[in-house]
Order: sequence, then C-alpha cells, then structure tokens
Amino acid sequence: MTRFVTTVLVATLLHAVACILMPPFEFADTRPACFFFAFVSGLMVFPVLLGALLFPLRGALRRLMPGSTPRTHALAAGLVLFAVVAAMIAPRQLAGLPVKPHQQSYLHMWAFWLLLAVAVNVSFFWPFAPPARSLSPQSPPR
Repeated sequence: MTRFVTTVLVATLLHAVACILMPPFEFADTRPACFFFAFVSGLMVFPVLLGALLFPLRGALRRLMPGSTPRTHALAAGLVLFAVVAAMIAPRQLAGLPVKPHQQSYLHMWAFWLLLAVAVNVSFFWPFAPPARSLSPQSPPR
C-alpha cells in the first residue's frame, strides 16, 4: 500500500508541474492556481486510474511470470505502460486530430505521458531493496 500511495503522489506532482510549465494553462489563469487545481485533481483522479491499471497489471505479471525476478516484472510492466500510452496517443495523431490548446503539441503529449509511465513504473514496480541472498551455506556435494 505504501508503494501505491507513493506512486499516486509522484504522478500527482509530475502532473501538477507539467500543467504549469507553458501557457495556456489547463486549470486556471495563473501558475499557482493552476498548480493547486492540478494537484487537487491529481489527488482525486490518479488513485482511481492507477488502481484500475496497476493492481491488475501486477496480478497478471505475477500469474504469467511466476518465476521471474521483480526487476523483470518492472521491465515487462514498463513495456505494457508504454503500449498503453502509444494506444492512447497514436490513433489520434495518425488520424490528424488537432490537440487541445493546453496540450501544446503531440510531442508534448508523448513526452509527458511517457515520462509519467516511467515514473509510475519505477515508483510502483521497481524493487529498491537489494536482492535477498541465502544465509545458509551451500552444502558440499556428496
């Protein structure tokens, strides 16, 4: 549960900072107000969004790759998250649909969503503890 809360806070901060980088701002006319509203909206939306995406993904990785290391699970989850980002942006870009004014360009969309996917992947899936080593000595062969 700690990893999930950390992931939500990381995603919320990244979203709030990304919203205030370049005008036109998405939520308000000034940077402080936009940061506040983006932060609050991130705290409301990201727990639901990430909960609906990350917990089933973690369960699927554990079921489909039971003998793999946590680092392998993190790499596979990163590939899945990148595929989700591509499935979300590429069809609109290839169809030639214009972006909304607060999204600046498709390059900005790709950069933000891929950076968010990396940040979420690292904060939720990546094992920060060193790998556990066996404390029992190896028995000599007979």
